[in-house]
Amino acid sequence: MTADTIRRLLFNPSVAVARLGGSTSPMASFSWGPGDPHTIAETRIRPEWTLDVDAAGNVTTRLPTSISVRDGALQRPVAPFLELWALTGDGPADGWVAQPVTPALLASNGVVESDVTFTVTAMNQKAAHRASRPNLRFGTFPPVSLTGDDHGAVLLRGESPPSVANPMVPAGQFIPLGSVQIMRPQTQPANPPFPPEIRLDVLRLRFTPAAGLCYGPPQAAATQPPAVPAERAFLNDHAGWFDAPMGNVVVPADTFDAQDTAQGQTPRSLGVVDDTCDAVVTAAVTIGGAALGARANVTVGPPHFAPDRRPFLSIADEINDREDDAAARDAVLTPGERDAWVEDLFERIAETVSLFDLDYWRGLSATLTGSALAATSIPDDGVPAPTRAMGGRDALRDRDIAIAPRSEIEPFPLSARARERHRALSDLNQLKSWILAHPDRLAALVRAPFSVPTTTYADAFTMQMPPFMANSNRWPLALSNWQYRLLMAWKDDVVAAGGPALIAADEGVTGLSSSAAERRRQVLDVLGEDEQ
Repeated sequence: MTADTIRRLLFNPSVAVARLGGSTSPMASFSWGPGDPHTIAETRIRPEWTLDVDAAGNVTTRLPTSISVRDGALQRPVAPFLELWALTGDGPADGWVAQPVTPALLASNGVVESDVTFTVTAMNQKAAHRASRPNLRFGTFPPVSLTGDDHGAVLLRGESPPSVANPMVPAGQFIPLGSVQIMRPQTQPANPPFPPEIRLDVLRLRFTPAAGLCYGPPQAAATQPPAVPAERAFLNDHAGWFDAPMGNVVVPADTFDAQDTAQGQTPRSLGVVDDTCDAVVTAAVTIGGAALGARANVTVGPPHFAPDRRPFLSIADEINDREDDAAARDAVLTPGERDAWVEDLFERIAETVSLFDLDYWRGLSATLTGSALAATSIPDDGVPAPTRAMGGRDALRDRDIAIAPRSEIEPFPLSARARERHRALSDLNQLKSWILAHPDRLAALVRAPFSVPTTTYADAFTMQMPPFMANSNRWPLALSNWQYRLLMAWKDDVVAAGGPALIAADEGVTGLSSSAAERRRQVLDVLGEDEQ
């Protein structure tokens, strides 16, 4: 056994998100960074080194000068790569080292690329779940299997289970769920023009999602306008999805294309499905008599509505929330690291608010009662229906700030106010000053996880942040438990310290976060001034 002995396999990353798109050109790589001096507290996407793949699996690198999200009317898909990595070593597990699986590493372990097997199982279970009928699922039966030296793209055919007597996807038909391709490893340059962490010699698989199309039975092509075109209206209307009634298995229950029904009747399915899927990718190889394996999950979603805006609640935040000892992890953060985390959170919140039509969603909110209402309305407040959330009598509104009524100059006054306020609070110094002036207001405004005090959707949405935004179960959205606890602990520390760590005007960039320092540098560049 040597230091290069493969002890365990893993995918990097182990969780990936693909996004639908009809273009044959995938999205180039990009990163998030601070915006220009005219868009303070807003993110901009910037091109990064990108891997292009040809039909034979050869990879070339390039650094784009711009980012294109579509080709004409067709969205470019996001097609993630999964690299195969290994933990290697000749001693205890705590001394194992992570390194990419390359042909050279495989050879040192007595195997070659063709000894590595990749399998991909892609499945769409939306109709099956909503109708509580497992036979309505469709996907790869059997899973797609490739060896490490198979470099052609392989189509993922969405078919009904072969044992189903009355399949939704008829025999001989299929719904394309995307494709997978294994890249051809190449010699890593000694002095590459690209960052050294980009490896061309690693075993790498690419998952390309489907085009973003819908399919249905013949009845779905007969609606006005047609729900699906005739060429995609080949599903079996007797399989159990067409005409299935709305149930309570999925919340909200009405997330499907419904037939026209009379008022008061239970909505029934039109039998339409889409080409999204969830996929499981595995790798397997036997080394020295030991069977080793790795697994990754890919989920496919719609195109990114605003790729230059970050969500305030991410998959990473959800994973952090499930860490075994999150409190111990948070406790070791330095004050500077907590400050940076909070500023990043409020920057992401500001970006989310910039996309949100608060005036529209506020119009759908319920009327507030009891302690949620102040005794009197805010003087000169122009928000209609004052007893609704964010109205002039909402107890959570700042009593000293009146919002102007809607006008031709500002047709969305609530949205404008929210963007202005959240942009200001994305600056750490302003946020600390606000907390010190109002020590209890952050806890009152930010909704705690799992804290909805009502049992009906109509009464659940209030001004608590984020207002009117729903999670996947249609209840009000909230920060994760991990985010909420860390934010409130940070707030308590700010209050206990008794004063913000404000930065004087003549202190240059000392104490600024990296993003704030970058914005300051950009402003000085525009003004033609040096940083002093």
